[in-house]
Amino acid sequence: MKTLRASLLVASILAVFNLSALTAPHAHSFKSAQAAGSSGEKPTVYVSDLELDAVPAKAPPQGPPAAPGVSGAPQPGAKKPEDDPRKQASHIVELMSASLVAALQQAGYSAVRLHAGDGRPEKGVGIRGLFAEVDKENHWTRAVIRTASDSGKMQVIVSVVNLAKPEQALYEIANLPGNENKSGAVITLSPYVPLTKYELAKDADEAAFQTTASRIVNDLTALVNANPAAIAQ
Repeated sequence: MKTLRASLLVASILAVFNLSALTAPHAHSFKSAQAAGSSGEKPTVYVSDLELDAVPAKAPPQGPPAAPGVSGAPQPGAKKPEDDPRKQASHIVELMSASLVAALQQAGYSAVRLHAGDGRPEKGVGIRGLFAEVDKENHWTRAVIRTASDSGKMQVIVSVVNLAKPEQALYEIANLPGNENKSGAVITLSPYVPLTKYELAKDADEAAFQTTASRIVNDLTALVNANPAAIAQ
């Protein structure tokens, strides 16, 4: 089953993903990688942060305001700063990107982390994607972190792209009544961009992120090995 899955993955990606124009500069920063010449057998891989939404749960009703000069007692169920789901979402995104860069470097790739605001490289391999989940109506939605200890399953949806080609959207906001571009929106995944899905728990530990990152890199390597002309000097 694993062999069949890998074969199908490589075949589907190769159908639309042509790496023939890539070079492989050795660099560990965005600017230096852009300027470096090609000297390795593997392409430089640029890792973009995956998308993940965060929506704080509704706070419980607050009691009457305290009298002037008197400190009000914490309300039952009041949120603490460390319970901020936005911090947890940022932690998940950071952990995924860091794990991917480490796994790529361990596999012999020159890996470059792309942060928000960085320009899109003109060549190389890009890894981008989003965290998603399936709602009760079996629709794909953008995954949402609602508490700092949120649990449940989500999918790491990843696309490996040739940066020499124009960028394509990974998904669109689904045309459904009441649906809009907001946290947890229902989405339609692009049928034109090869996407691979990896299941991950919202409260997964660091080892689980590392395992997922290794699987992504293994699938990337299978793609590159299936098309050696893509990295010919």
